[in-house]
Amino acid sequence: MDRAKKLVLLGALFVVSFAGDDDYVRFTMEGPAASPYHTIRYEITRRRPATTAVHRRLLPGADEGLHALGLLTPAESDGFFALARTLGAASLGSAGVRKPGVLTWRCDVLLDGKSATFTVSDVENLKDRRYFKLFDAVRTTVLGTAGQLPFRNVFYPANERGWLNIESVPAANIQLDGFDTKLETPLYSYEVAAGPHKLVMRSLDGRFERTFDIRVEAQGTTTLRIDLR
Repeated sequence: MDRAKKLVLLGALFVVSFAGDDDYVRFTMEGPAASPYHTIRYEITRRRPATTAVHRRLLPGADEGLHALGLLTPAESDGFFALARTLGAASLGSAGVRKPGVLTWRCDVLLDGKSATFTVSDVENLKDRRYFKLFDAVRTTVLGTAGQLPFRNVFYPANERGWLNIESVPAANIQLDGFDTKLETPLYSYEVAAGPHKLVMRSLDGRFERTFDIRVEAQGTTTLRIDLR
């Protein structure tokens, strides 16, 4: 076999060996929608050897969206994509009727080299339960792995808001003005109203808790580095 043929064969083997290495199922809310958010997205992507679960939300008028990411274990990844195959995710078509007050989702799928894009409305109540099973599997896996994204009021005028960076030893949960943010340190670029706030931090192991009176400057970033011990 001459060199040119060998290169062609090696290239073909390379393509075959990596086919299927990138798989994903992604649900994105279609607008306009009966939701305070402009965008909601749940996504599971496998790029071997890692599989990520991504949760994104964006409010109208916000410069930066909320974002959380987590890693699935190999067993969780295999289980999820096995279910997606069983449901025929890459073969589904659009379903449901768009109507006011009902969410519509766009689903993008790449599975074993086969891609599909379809929309689904009122997914919880469709007679074909494959749609809900797929949506529920994606959403439940993302929320269980990447976590919830707490609602944040970003509708402050630009000159009345600021940002918080918080680092701590040890890592801690963050409560602000009596509101449990469901977040933990380190925390960066957390948007709040400018002015005074009460910050409560509790270490993840529950051993330390401290309360602080802080002030966030308008249009600026306040950085806190805290030793809770």
